[in-house]
This record gives sequence, C-alpha cells and structure tokens, in this order.
Amino acid sequence: MENIKCEVDGGIHVITLARGKANALDWKTIEELTGALAQARSDPAIRGLVIASASPRFFSGGFDVAEVFGYNRERMGEFFGRFIDLYEGLYRLPKPVVAAIGGHAYAGGAVLGLTADYRVMAEGDYGFALNEINLGVALPPGMIRMAIDAVGYRNACDIVLTGKSILPEEALEMGLATTVVKPILLVDRALELARELADKAPVAFANIKTELRALAGSGAETSDRQQLDRFLDSWFSPEAEERKRALSESLRH
Repeated sequence: MENIKCEVDGGIHVITLARGKANALDWKTIEELTGALAQARSDPAIRGLVIASASPRFFSGGFDVAEVFGYNRERMGEFFGRFIDLYEGLYRLPKPVVAAIGGHAYAGGAVLGLTADYRVMAEGDYGFALNEINLGVALPPGMIRMAIDAVGYRNACDIVLTGKSILPEEALEMGLATTVVKPILLVDRALELARELADKAPVAFANIKTELRALAGSGAETSDRQQLDRFLDSWFSPEAEERKRALSESLRH
C-alpha cells in the first residue's frame, strides 16, 4: 500500500495514515483504508483497531482539494459513496477502534476520528474541526449522529454549526478526547486502550457495541448513502462552489 501502513501488534491492527504532510484523502487512500478495514473485520486474530498518523502535524487534513474538488457530480458521488462505506464500516466495526490523534484533523479527517470508540490525543497546538459548514456544505445525518454520540447534543451543535477548531484541552473537557498525553506516548496509549477493550469477551463486546450504535440511530438499516443525492446537491450548490473555489485559490498561494 502506498498511502497507509498496516501492522498487527499483539492482536491490534494498527493503520497508519502516511500520505505526505497532511494525509489528504484521495480515492486511492480511501480504497486502501477500506481494504485494511475489511481485513480487520474478517480476521478473527485481529481483536481491535488503532488509527494513527505518520505525520507529526496532521492526523488528516480531509479531502485532497487538488483532486476531489475537480470531480464532476458522477465521480463525486462514487467517491463520497466509498467514503460513506468507509466511515460507516469503521463506526460499526464490532471490535474496538481507537484513534491516535496527534495533529490537525479537519473535515473528512475529523470524520475518521469520530468513527473511533475512543480518541487519544497528543498535547499540542492543533485543531479538530468538522468545518464543512465553512465550505457551504451540509453534513450528512450519519456524520452529525457520530458527533452527537461523541460529545452530546449541545457540544455537537456547537461543533457542526460553527465549524470551529477544537484544541486538545477543549476536546478533553467536552469528552471528545478520552485522554491527552505527551506526543511520544500517543500511539502507545492508544494501543494500551485498544488492548484493554480487546481483552473483553469479544462476542459480548460486539453485541453491546452494535446495540449502542443502533440506539444512536446508526444501525445497519440506516446509511448516509440514502442521502447521497442530497449531499451532492449541497456539495455542488452555488455557495459551496464559490467557497471551494476560494479555498483552492488560497492553497495555491
């Protein structure tokens, strides 16, 4: 794989984003992550999953602007459909999932972080933001439910309606982060937490997690694919097109 690294450490499948400085999510990265998720789901020897980053400054900056912003509606529908499959698959994985976040997690990168059962964050001056509203793009309902699941309704409203960037200390206070540790301890602490969860009876863990997801409104019978056309209408709306164009231009300077 070119954009991610995978290894199994004591029964924990560690997936490390490794696509340049910002770990921008392009088609190939989404496909590689989907393949790694399938392996984690199907292999009984894998008891849990950790998502980490090889970049010291970024967990993931979100979609690759240079590539994804150039997609037409049909291609964007295919790409975003695969992203839905990825984040719903991670969120519903009947095994422990822990995110090790040590740098900026924006938009699609923040969504990956929200799929985890627990988020371990490193100390530092970086942000976590569901900032799609700043692009004029409406979040699909499943993403909003994941935010509510992570931090409660009031905090989720604040996050998704303002698009503000949340520092690690704020994330800990609102419950978005389980713990905040020194950067050098980040992956080790995430692995430790994943192993603690993996030591639980696996069938009971899977059943309880599945019930929790169903109670949060994100059971197997619901999918953001049902809202794909609505998302695309928002993505290609005049206000979103104008804001995406401005962002693309700013990144070129």
